[in-house]
Amino acid sequence: MSLVLKKNKKAISNVGRQSLARIYAIHRWIAAGRYPNVAFIAERLEVSARTVERDIQILRDFFGAPIVYDSWHRGYRYDKTFSLPPIHLTEGELLTLYLGQRLLSQFGGTPFSRIIQGALAKLRTMLPEKLMVDLDLLDKDISFAVAPLRGDAEKLAVLYADLCRAIQDNCSVQITYYTASRDAVTERLIDPYHLRFYQGAWYVIAYCHYRREVRLFALDRIRQWQVTGRKFEVAADFSLEDYLQSSLGIERGPQVHEVIIRFHRDQARWIKERQWHPSQVMEELTDGSLLLKMHLSGLQEVKRWVLGFGSQAEVLAPPELRREVGREAKELAGLYDHI
Repeated sequence: MSLVLKKNKKAISNVGRQSLARIYAIHRWIAAGRYPNVAFIAERLEVSARTVERDIQILRDFFGAPIVYDSWHRGYRYDKTFSLPPIHLTEGELLTLYLGQRLLSQFGGTPFSRIIQGALAKLRTMLPEKLMVDLDLLDKDISFAVAPLRGDAEKLAVLYADLCRAIQDNCSVQITYYTASRDAVTERLIDPYHLRFYQGAWYVIAYCHYRREVRLFALDRIRQWQVTGRKFEVAADFSLEDYLQSSLGIERGPQVHEVIIRFHRDQARWIKERQWHPSQVMEELTDGSLLLKMHLSGLQEVKRWVLGFGSQAEVLAPPELRREVGREAKELAGLYDHI
């Protein structure tokens, strides 16, 4: 191994990840003969001119890059052939990083959305030219169906940031909360434990001093909030996994039930292809139909899910869920009596 390569590898280990990403981007532009100047680099990497000047100095001093300023082209070039040691990621790993960041960039309502999009742009500048072409094809061939964000994105971003800080600092939050099911507004003091994104909406799992239990609050229904100086400790017996284990998605109820649903044979083929809940047990019947058994609370969420299958799904248990679905089905049928 040459002395230059050893020096370059040692330099890489001493440079921060963000600086390293910028340095590789700058190197690619210079090596490609684009004569980038400070303004060009700063604009595309969304950093200050001072940061760019510092990165160029690192590239020159730590990596030994023969950078010179070309006054004719008003930009930087290499005085002789120079290369940086490659970042040892496979093409598959780079594609995974790119697709992962693309997926995350679609999640709005957090302070991280712009950061992720910026990181995605920087990642593209670091990839080989051939792979850049592949990524352009991927943009056309692959997409992600992420549910649109519920609520005002700008307001949610501020609230999200405040709740993140409250969770990290263990600070209680005073909120004014709108409960849709009761069409009521109440004042609550909460101890926020965890933020969760589900089907286009952000939720905070928090201990509610008003109800004296851990509850779920939709961020878009928090009308006002104030992070207090009151410190709290997460309950010793709280576990996120335990809290959500009886939920089909996000909702919880006061009691866990054995839910049994019979799916028509035409629907059964699709149902058995997925895991709907960790507790599920499936039983195929002789007529081709399927029984799906799960231990769930939050029956309102289960009811909405079952109704989505129409006549292809029948609730067998618990009795209260069967009655609720039957009542809803009768009201629905009444809307179409005159067709």
